[in-house]
Amino acid sequence: MFAADDEDRLPLLPRARRLGRSGLYEAATITVAAAALAVSVFPAQAQFASLTAFGDSYADTGAAPGGAFRILGTVLDIPGVYPCVAPLASCRFTGSTNFNDTLQSLSGLPGLTNYAIGGARTDNSNTIGLLGTDFGFPYQLQQLALNGTRFGERDLVTLSIGGNDESYMTSSDTLATVNARATLAAHNAVYGGIAVDGFVTGGVQQLVAAGARNIAWLGSGNSKYFPQPEPVGVALTTAQRDAWAATYLYETQVALRPLAQAGIRIFMLDFGILQARVAADPGRYGFSGTQCEAGPIGEGVPLNVAGCFYENSVHPTGAAMAVIGAYMANQIDAPTTVMPQGSIATGVAATFVDSVFGRLDAYRTFQNYGVGSAIAETFAGTNAMATTTPVAVAPQSRWSVFVDASYPSGSTDREFYAAGADWQAVGGTLGVEVRLDPRVRLGAVLGYSEPEVDLDVQNTRNHIQAYQIAGYGSFTDVNWFADALFAYGRQDFSLDRSGVIDVVHGSTSAETLAVAAKGGYLVDVGPVRAGPIAGIAYTRAVIDAYTETGDSLLTMRVDQQSLDTLTGSAGLQVRVPVLLSSGLYSPFLNVTAEHDFLGSGRTLTTTQVTTPLLPVLTPVPEDDRTYGKVAVGVAAVLTGNVSANVTAATTFARDGGNDIMVSGGIKVAF
Repeated sequence: MFAADDEDRLPLLPRARRLGRSGLYEAATITVAAAALAVSVFPAQAQFASLTAFGDSYADTGAAPGGAFRILGTVLDIPGVYPCVAPLASCRFTGSTNFNDTLQSLSGLPGLTNYAIGGARTDNSNTIGLLGTDFGFPYQLQQLALNGTRFGERDLVTLSIGGNDESYMTSSDTLATVNARATLAAHNAVYGGIAVDGFVTGGVQQLVAAGARNIAWLGSGNSKYFPQPEPVGVALTTAQRDAWAATYLYETQVALRPLAQAGIRIFMLDFGILQARVAADPGRYGFSGTQCEAGPIGEGVPLNVAGCFYENSVHPTGAAMAVIGAYMANQIDAPTTVMPQGSIATGVAATFVDSVFGRLDAYRTFQNYGVGSAIAETFAGTNAMATTTPVAVAPQSRWSVFVDASYPSGSTDREFYAAGADWQAVGGTLGVEVRLDPRVRLGAVLGYSEPEVDLDVQNTRNHIQAYQIAGYGSFTDVNWFADALFAYGRQDFSLDRSGVIDVVHGSTSAETLAVAAKGGYLVDVGPVRAGPIAGIAYTRAVIDAYTETGDSLLTMRVDQQSLDTLTGSAGLQVRVPVLLSSGLYSPFLNVTAEHDFLGSGRTLTTTQVTTPLLPVLTPVPEDDRTYGKVAVGVAAVLTGNVSANVTAATTFARDGGNDIMVSGGIKVAF
C-alpha cells in the first residue's frame, strides 16, 4: 500500500514509530491471539501446495525475489518510520505479520514465495523514492517470467495492488479525473502492457497464462479511513477518495470478469467494508478503539499499537492483518462447503430406493412362487412334500400396510475443492401394498428423514428435511424376480457455517427423481438358492439457487445445481432357507459391484455478494465410480397377520469413504 517517495519528503512517508521490545511483545501477543482465533474457526487444511504473493506493502513479507527492505539493503532509519527489527528479508510493513502469513498458517504450508514490494504501483513506479521507477507490479511480473515459474491448480496466488496509485491524485482533480486514474490503474493491474527491460508484462493475465487458477486479491479499500489519509501530503476530499475506491473496485471486477467466467477462481476482499466497520465499532473485531497514529509523533510518545487496527498512518497491525487473512481464507474455502450438496441430495434419494428394494428382498420368501426345491427340501425334513415345483407357503391377505425405520450414515474424505463430511439420518417410511396375484404385488411408499451433515471446513452443518414418495411393482416367479420403482423427493436444506465474527446462514430446496429396477435369477445349489442379480438406478437432483445471509464480506450467491447419476450393479444373491417353529424364513445376502456411468463431476458456481461481477467456478471432483456393496436381510412372522423385517447394507472399497444403512419394520396384512 502507500509508502514513501523519498527521505527528503518526510510528510509522504508512513509515519510509524519504531517499536521497542515491549511494543513488539504487545503487537505479537494480539497477533498470535487473533491468529489463534482464526485457526479455531478455519482449521488448517492442505488444500493448496504453495502460496505466492504479489503486490505492495500489504503483501510484502520481505523475502526474495521481492521485499522492499531487502532490495534497498537497509531499513530507512528515520525516527518514527518503518518499524523493522528483524533481518531485512523478514521485514514487513506491519511491524509484525501480514495477511500472507495468516493464509500460509491456515493453509498449513511450510513457506511462501514473495514477489511483493512495498510501495509498488501498477505502472511499475514505486512510492519509495529510493527504489526509483523500477520496482512496481510489472517488475514483479518480469521477475516471474525470468524465473520461469509455472503455477498449477493447487497453487494459491495472492495480490494486493492499486492502493499506491491513488497517491497520484491531487486536490484539484475533478471526479472525472479521479475515475480515469482509477480505471487506468485497474487496467494496468489486470491487462499490463508495460515493458520492463524489453519484456512486456501482462498484469494478472500474465499470472493466468503462467497457470494461476486460484487468486486471492485484497482490495485497496478507501483511504478516508486511514489515520493519516493524505497519500501525497495534500487534503483530498472525501468525495475524491470515495470515487477512487468505488471506481477501482468496480473497474477491476469488470476487467477480471472474463477470466472468472473462463474458470479462474478469483476471491476479492472488499477491504473498504472492513475499514468502515472497524471505524464504526472497533470492539466488534477485538480492537480497543484507542486513537491510532494520525501523523508524525515524537520519540517516546506512547502508542497502544497492540490495541489498534492501524500500525501507522496507512498499514494495519499484525492483529488486523490476521483478521484480514481470516476473511480471505474463509472466502477461499467457502465454495467447498457447498460442494457436497449435490451428492447429499442424490444420496438421500438413493438411500430411499435401497430401503424399498431391501424390504422387497426380505419379504420375497412369503410368495406362493419362487420358493424353489431347496426350500421345499427343508419342508421335506418335517414331513412336508419334497418337490421341485413351487411350494405353497402360508397364504397372505391381499392388502397390507407397513412402517419401517432406517438409520443410514457415512463419511467422505476431504478432497481438493471439496470438504470432507460425516453424515447420519433418522428416517422412516409408511406404505401400503396390494397383491394382485401370488406373483405380483404393487405398492406405494411415503418417506421422511432428517439427515445431518457435518463438514470439516468452517464448522459447516447441513440440516435437511427430506420428503419422498414412491410407487413400486414386484414380480416373483419360480426362478426369477424383478422389481421396479419410481420415486419423487423434496429436500429442504438449512445451512450454517462459521464466519469471522458471526455465523453465515443459508437455506434452499432440492427436488429429486429416481427410476430404478433390479432383477435376478436364482437356482438351487445344494441347500441354498443362489444366482446372479443386476440393477440399474437413475437419479436426478436439482438444487435451487440461494443467497446466504450474515456477514456480507463472506456471504455467497449460489447458482442452481443439478446432478445426474446412473448407477449399475451386478453380483450374486444367496438365500438360505431356515425352518423355525413359527414358519419358513429365507434370509438373503447380496454382494454386488456398483458403477456410476455418468460420474458426479460438474462445475459449481458461487459469487461473493460484495463482488457480483466475479463468479467463482469450482470444479467438483468425481466420486469413486466403481465400488462394492453388501446387503443382508430377513423377514419373519411375529404372530398371525403381523410380520417384521430387518435389513442392512454397506458399501466397501470406495475411495473417499463408505456408507452404511440399517432398517427394520413391521407389516400388517388384512
